[in-house]
Amino acid sequence: MSAAVSKKLWFSHLYLGIAISLPLLIIAASGIVLGFYDDLRYAALPYRLATPVYQPQNASALADAIRRHYPRHRLEVLFLPTAPEHSARARLAGPEPLLVFVDPGTTAILEAKDAADLDGLDWLRELHRGSVLGLPGKIAASMAGLGTLFLWLMGFWLWYRRSATAKRQRRRAKFFPGLVTIHRQTGLLLGGPIAVLALLGALLNFAGPLMQWLDPPPAIVTPTSTQQLTTLPLPRLIDAAVNGYRDSPLERIYFPATANQPWRFRFLDGSWGFVDGQNGTLLKLKTPSSHWTMLLYPLHSGKLPGIYGHWLLVFCGFVLLFLISSGLRHGWRIIKPHRR
Repeated sequence: MSAAVSKKLWFSHLYLGIAISLPLLIIAASGIVLGFYDDLRYAALPYRLATPVYQPQNASALADAIRRHYPRHRLEVLFLPTAPEHSARARLAGPEPLLVFVDPGTTAILEAKDAADLDGLDWLRELHRGSVLGLPGKIAASMAGLGTLFLWLMGFWLWYRRSATAKRQRRRAKFFPGLVTIHRQTGLLLGGPIAVLALLGALLNFAGPLMQWLDPPPAIVTPTSTQQLTTLPLPRLIDAAVNGYRDSPLERIYFPATANQPWRFRFLDGSWGFVDGQNGTLLKLKTPSSHWTMLLYPLHSGKLPGIYGHWLLVFCGFVLLFLISSGLRHGWRIIKPHRR
């Protein structure tokens, strides 16, 4: 590689880093906080119960209680309690979309709020994805994630082909490494995992269309009834889903809006079960090992490695913040003399 090409590649690395530094700072800082999403989400009422419930009502009783309280609304999603101190939740469609919190022991309505109103934690998650700016924001966030991969590839190539002079300078600074040296070594060692994490996030931003294209959910082609969504009671449908997948507890239930849509059951590990409401047939089961798109969220969120996986994400977030700040500082020192 000639010196001219190396110089162009170095400046490309610098200017690309400057261009995506702001979105990366936002993504990294918000990602560090979101690494503790579950802890923060269930830290206070109404998500956290004042008194834990160790024998909750079944999903059918919770659904019936919600329908009695809100007869003009349609039950869209029922979130089941995944711990004794967690409340049950339901998302309702109707004249005013509602998010309803339910005591899983007594089925009493704890609180109801507009489903469109985002609290601070929800807003931070949308900011992390870029969704606060709509589709352009999601595209920008995904492009920043892809830019991280290019930054690491360019940095690795520059390190691999750097000149003998640079090698001698590195040896002289071996015992007294400067900020640039630390930036380079940190990027080489940890830039790869961070780039992979960013790439997963970029794909996860559009996981819905990807799954619809590459691993579409099943559809009921000829429903037996267009007036009644199901001829089977909810406990029968839950049994069909749970009996088809016993590796993880059931987390939420998606109620179909039309007769040609299957019932969707999501499990705690991210798996999905699709059940025909007319006959209780398990149409399809999607697990983290069934298709690579199912691995996007477990890997990016740190849930796949286990209960300490989020600490790896937090560590990567702080490393990314350091790489951004040290890279900007060094870049400013290079560019500033040329601006005078």
